[in-house]
Amino acid sequence: MADRKEWKEQLLSKLLDQYEKSVTYAGENKVKQVFSVKPSDIFKGYNKDFLPPEQLFQEKEFERLIRQMESEGLIHVVPPNTGILRQICAVPERWEDYYACLNRTEKNILKKRLEEVYHRFCQCDLLEAYGKEKLQTLKNSRARKLDEKKVEKEITEAEAIWKLVQFLKENQEKQRTTLEREMSEAVLHDSKQWEKIYRKKVCGILEHTGRYDEPLAELEEERERQTALLEEFYIYSNPAYIYLKGDARICLEDGRELRIYHDLPMSIPFETFQKAKSIHIRDAALMTVENLTSFHRLEREHIFYLFLSGYHTRTKQALLQRIARENPGLSWYHFGDLDPDGLAIAGHLIRKTGLPFQLCAMGVQELQQFQTYAKPLEAPDRTKAEAMIKQGSSYAGILRYMLEHNCKLEQEIISWQETRLESFL
Repeated sequence: MADRKEWKEQLLSKLLDQYEKSVTYAGENKVKQVFSVKPSDIFKGYNKDFLPPEQLFQEKEFERLIRQMESEGLIHVVPPNTGILRQICAVPERWEDYYACLNRTEKNILKKRLEEVYHRFCQCDLLEAYGKEKLQTLKNSRARKLDEKKVEKEITEAEAIWKLVQFLKENQEKQRTTLEREMSEAVLHDSKQWEKIYRKKVCGILEHTGRYDEPLAELEEERERQTALLEEFYIYSNPAYIYLKGDARICLEDGRELRIYHDLPMSIPFETFQKAKSIHIRDAALMTVENLTSFHRLEREHIFYLFLSGYHTRTKQALLQRIARENPGLSWYHFGDLDPDGLAIAGHLIRKTGLPFQLCAMGVQELQQFQTYAKPLEAPDRTKAEAMIKQGSSYAGILRYMLEHNCKLEQEIISWQETRLESFL
């Protein structure tokens, strides 16, 4: 059963709701409006016959509350001076008291606060377009039609987005490796809020600035695009590790040395390479490998292996380019899945690093030799293959063979059998 406090809040809320949805609130009224509710809107069954005894007592308590509020000048009752309540009307001069009593913010004020946040967005190069779009939306909407709770939520989220983007910009300037949960805790004071609420929103805003089209050009899966985009700001889901094996020596600035061997694969934090004084590859060639199973399987004494993991990220791009600078004369190879996406990854690798990668065991010969293990192309495979051919891909001959014979291969079967391959290094 409701009590006096609940009745009072329900009554004031209903009167305020009427007011904020009215032409009077919008300043468009031509006649004076009266805002009122029926007693039964607050106390269900008011003035009905045959009420249970406990409700009769509640009804009297409700009437005493209304009379008290009337004596305080918060409302007035129509008609006055009668025993039965008929209509409860608002007193317009007391709107501010209604808001204060309910701890509620006026819609016009909420709208103004939201506009101020988006005006701030317009001063930030990464948020300018989004801020202008939101301001136009607000301009086209009337305050009386705004939902109070939704606007308050939007203000909270917009302020959080502002803080997050400022953090990203500063992190990028400092080239400071930061984990996503660390950023979430630092900015939102909650390690999980970024992932649950803001990751998709912030990445969507950043992506639509058009500044990051190049690193995202080949990426289709949403999560992969977000990951690549955040790496532009040195933000990582987990510590960025590089899987390596071969013959190499990494000298750190403090004088320590890391040795890498063919029979001892290592996973090294990318930050270690940032602190390295030099990286010396003692093998004749370097091969990037798309999948981890194949990375572990391959063993050639003259090749240094680096696990690529799909489309290469900023961290691997920077590492490969540094290795090239410090190790002139290396031969460069790439080994990946023998499907349209694998060939797209190879092309992406060459374009982004500017290094002379050659394909290893990724041609028509392998498609023919391992046709027993081939899979049929799926619709996205065909779409990608046709688009790459149309764009003048240097792998058009392989792609046409895939389309004509409806086949593709995963690299794991090739690496498993690589000792049988004359085409393998």
